[in-house]
Amino acid sequence: MNRTEINEFLKTLDFGSAGKLTLPELLEKRAQATPDAIAVRSPVGSLSFGEWLADARAVAALIRRSGAYRPNTPVLVWVDTADARKVVAAQHGVLDSGCIVAPLDDRLSVAEVRRFAQDVAATAVIASRGLLSSRKDEELREFAPDGLPAGGDPLDLLLFAAQGDAFGLAASVEGGTDRPAAAAPSGGARPGPDDCALLAFTSGTTGRPKAAMITHGGCVQLAERMVNGVFAAPRGGRPVGPDDVIQSPVPAYLPTSIVNTLYAAVLAGCPLSYRGRRFDPEAEEREMALAGTTIYAGAPAHYAMMCQRPASDDSRNARVQVMTASGAPMTAALYRSMRERWPRAAVANWYALNETMVGQTLNFGRDMDLDPTAIGKPVWPTELAVVDESGTPCAPGESGEVLLRAPGQMVGYYLNEAETARRIDAGGWVHTEDIGFVGEEDGLLRITGRKSDRINRGGFKFYPAEVEEVLLGHEGLADAAVLAIPDPILGQDLVAMVVAADDGRAPAEADVRAFCQSRLSRNKVPSRVYFVDRLPRSGFGKVVKKELIALWEAIESRGAGR
Repeated sequence: MNRTEINEFLKTLDFGSAGKLTLPELLEKRAQATPDAIAVRSPVGSLSFGEWLADARAVAALIRRSGAYRPNTPVLVWVDTADARKVVAAQHGVLDSGCIVAPLDDRLSVAEVRRFAQDVAATAVIASRGLLSSRKDEELREFAPDGLPAGGDPLDLLLFAAQGDAFGLAASVEGGTDRPAAAAPSGGARPGPDDCALLAFTSGTTGRPKAAMITHGGCVQLAERMVNGVFAAPRGGRPVGPDDVIQSPVPAYLPTSIVNTLYAAVLAGCPLSYRGRRFDPEAEEREMALAGTTIYAGAPAHYAMMCQRPASDDSRNARVQVMTASGAPMTAALYRSMRERWPRAAVANWYALNETMVGQTLNFGRDMDLDPTAIGKPVWPTELAVVDESGTPCAPGESGEVLLRAPGQMVGYYLNEAETARRIDAGGWVHTEDIGFVGEEDGLLRITGRKSDRINRGGFKFYPAEVEEVLLGHEGLADAAVLAIPDPILGQDLVAMVVAADDGRAPAEADVRAFCQSRLSRNKVPSRVYFVDRLPRSGFGKVVKKELIALWEAIESRGAGR
């Protein structure tokens, strides 16, 4: 096919035909159709689709030449997200080689990387030189006992092959200015649509992360859903195209970022702008104006931090058409702030898990105006069910566990059959472990908590979400999370960890508790309110429960509660 024919093929790709493609095939077609179009924008430079494919091929060639090459096995990608160009080259290079990409947080220690490698029997780790250079000498020696090789490779990526419980340096990747021609790779395995492409590690907020397996065809289908569904519906059904610019503050290593925005941009043929992992609200709004961003995909915490700043020319000049939020609850107050700050943008709220990926439900338009805290209705072809503890479907208005079923969802947890059987039932339904209900009158799904988060305070059972929603309605608070702590009489007691609004007028603890008492039953009012500088959140905006507990324990040990 010539360029025109390939462009037409990509433009008319539907959900069914998307499932027959692999991610390498998708990028190949895009690079053939529009090789010079910008694929990724970052603070350190841009990358065209043709350049991206060439750099990825250099990574794939290195993997194939190394003793670590085992098709259909995981390769960890541990690359500094300050330069998204290296991240996407490394990730796609793994896919192009026929291996499974397992992306990691660039903040991990060497010991944590080793645990992830052991959990999924990874054959290799691709790491960036800059990231390793920033680690302590004793950590670095575990990866490269003889030190790192001399620099000079434009991509600055190093491959370490698995050697028992350790890793040995294999080689560095050549790329950058002297890119090889992006011809189809020779030798090695080529993945099929049903082969696993991506390991989406669960957040591990309350336990050891698990690795959800998403296939190549599933990833392409999910990208198609974003282009023609989630991003399109809020702006009257207009699909994402080459004239759009997608921007996301979600770190490039997160699976939701990879599928929701990166490969959605590949399918659409438009740029994706990453500012790096460390969120800077001022820089984000500046980029919106400079890049001409039309679609912004973030978490509520990102929008909240931007809305705390005084509106600027960047805010007023933004031509964003759609702002999507996910990963954490949206509040009515934040929704109002977003509509005031960016009146030309449609704001949408969507819901998914790493196990299901992308927007499984979507709230937008009139429904969003009526209740922005709801997470909407299923996006075709997702099926939704709410069931009680016996598995019986709940009536509208009744709370139960939320179940989802859709093409593209995980096929299981890697090397973990027991957890797979627990989370995917015989009918193919994914048990989300989220508690929610479907509204009797509007049919909108609302999430009220996690099964594992349910609080039992002296026999009175409830979920943190409803308390957190009330706290976030206090004008003096910018962020809030609720934590159950051990109590010798009640079994569990309730405390709140809050961040004061950035206006120098932090409310008193008694005022916050009084605010809750006026809006909640007495059993749901936190017994203590702790003011902290920030809440520990993941790259996608979710509170990391293990770190929240550690923060509370540290405050208690110092006797520093207010």
